[in-house]
Amino acid sequence: MSANTEWPELNAQSNAAWETNAEYWDSSMGQAGNRFHLQLVRPAMLQLLELQAGQHMLDVGCGNGLFARHLTELGATVLAVDASASLIERAKQYPVASSLEYQVVDATSSEQLLSLGVASFDALVSTMVLMDLPTLEPLFQAAAKLLKPQGRFVLASVHPCFQAPQSRKIVEQFENEQGEVETRAHIQIGSYLTPATHQGVGVVGQPMAQWFFHRSLASLLGVAFAAGFVLDGLLEPSFPPDTPSTHPFSWANFSEIPPVLVLRLRRS
Repeated sequence: MSANTEWPELNAQSNAAWETNAEYWDSSMGQAGNRFHLQLVRPAMLQLLELQAGQHMLDVGCGNGLFARHLTELGATVLAVDASASLIERAKQYPVASSLEYQVVDATSSEQLLSLGVASFDALVSTMVLMDLPTLEPLFQAAAKLLKPQGRFVLASVHPCFQAPQSRKIVEQFENEQGEVETRAHIQIGSYLTPATHQGVGVVGQPMAQWFFHRSLASLLGVAFAAGFVLDGLLEPSFPPDTPSTHPFSWANFSEIPPVLVLRLRRS
């Protein structure tokens, strides 16, 4: 993997932003989650995960435990980890099953991840975390060892093709040949292949800007392949055309463009 897709020097700053934003982020997501998670991320994750009751899961970058709690409701035993101690404390405030355990673990540290147990997990999951990680190699290298034989790693991330740095949402209104007024939404992409970092906002109103790390599909999958994974599932969820919209630039208006990429990797 090219060195310019790893930014370990930004790890401390990235983690500090999540500590600062933890309370606001948790308040925004709550116990149930928002529409983006419930309609796009969760269904696609579950489709590729093919969960069976009693399986042992590791949730990497669990945030306030939203997805981990749902997995226990479906019968899984879950160890949920996050680098933010504040988010882990927020997660513990919600009702939790005895089959769910939380730990503070940095996903950019192979040593911390491997301490959770080599060949201990039927599956690893990670929901909307990859774009927040300054380094990916430690996670994928450790994941290959944490999984049992034929174990799978299911991940959701912002779609790098359509949420690249400096991308723009464009909504235009015009009169067609039949004299009818139409509104169309587009995404304008000016840069995709070049890895990049930038600071931005994950939830409007959060106290501090956070770091985002852009990698192309080739870069993203390249680190997974180098760790011994094969790709055997891919979904690109988007909102249906009839989804109610709260404002012109809502992803609900971009039904032809998937804001989320969901992957299933397996040990080769």
